Amino acid sequence: MRLRCCIVLVLSLILATLFGGCVRRRMTVQSNPPGATVYLDGKEIGQTPFSTNFDFYGKREFRVVKEGYETRTLLLPVRAPWYQWFPLDFVSEVLLPGKLTDRKYYEIDMHPIVIVPTSELFGRAEELRRLAHVHGNFRVADSLTPNDPVGQSGSLGPPPHSPF
Repeated sequence: MRLRCCIVLVLSLILATLFGGCVRRRMTVQSNPPGATVYLDGKEIGQTPFSTNFDFYGKREFRVVKEGYETRTLLLPVRAPWYQWFPLDFVSEVLLPGKLTDRKYYEIDMHPIVIVPTSELFGRAEELRRLAHVHGNFRVADSLTPNDPVGQSGSLGPPPHSPF
């Protein structure tokens, strides 16, 4: 009786692995405008629009490069669906009959490169020198508040056109 139970269990496991499920992970990346080169975690993976398979979930670094446009580097979450959470992932990967496809879509807008006129660039440099001379030191902030104009706190703020 014991031997029969062991044989049935072993055969069941073999059949489950042969005819069991599988999860296919597919990622589609598009850019506006199309034709940008995309790097995922530092490795070139293709030009937009394109789709590719992937293996891992978590935060991933996307870098999108196109001539004439600002390079975009984004840390984006690639979230696992509920059926890929432990311990359910064993069921969806091994025991569930059929195949599941987890599709992720990313669309990345790109901005044309803005060439700052030389006179404006020199003006910014002179303002930095003036602030350093007056205050002895200064900080560069991400944004200015209406009550904090340039020169009072030593904050320069972002350049006139900043996509971030």
